[in-house]
Amino acid sequence: MNPKDKRVNFGSMEPLIRDIGTVYEFYFDQNTFIESEIKTFLKEFETKRGDRDLYSLSQQTINANNTIVNINRSIHQSSQFLENINNNLNQINSKLSTQVENESIHQEQRNNDRLNKFELELVEKKSIEDSFNQRKSQIENDFNEKASVLRDKYQIVL
Repeated sequence: MNPKDKRVNFGSMEPLIRDIGTVYEFYFDQNTFIESEIKTFLKEFETKRGDRDLYSLSQQTINANNTIVNINRSIHQSSQFLENINNNLNQINSKLSTQVENESIHQEQRNNDRLNKFELELVEKKSIEDSFNQRKSQIENDFNEKASVLRDKYQIVL
């Protein structure tokens, strides 16, 4: 017999392959362990992230509510200030209206006084002019009379 022809028969290889597969799975194939660790990690991460998101959302809600309260307070204060300003402006407007009315009355009185003064000055000027013209006429008449008396006296012919 040839040593090459000599075969050792150990029996069926299936149990051996099964045992090797089991040993391999136990020591080298960590897929199930890794999968369970990954699932656990993902659950913890999502829980923590969800908690952070909820905390962040609650903080944003609190900030938004505070902002709304501050805006409402500011609007209320602004409306009070605007009411005060409006009341002050109404008072100032009424005072100015009264003052304008008084000023227009005084202006009308001043205009009437000026007009009366102007009319009086016109009357006075007219009387002065009349007096001047009358006096001028009288002087001219006196001059003409005396000139004619002198012409007659000295017999001057013009």
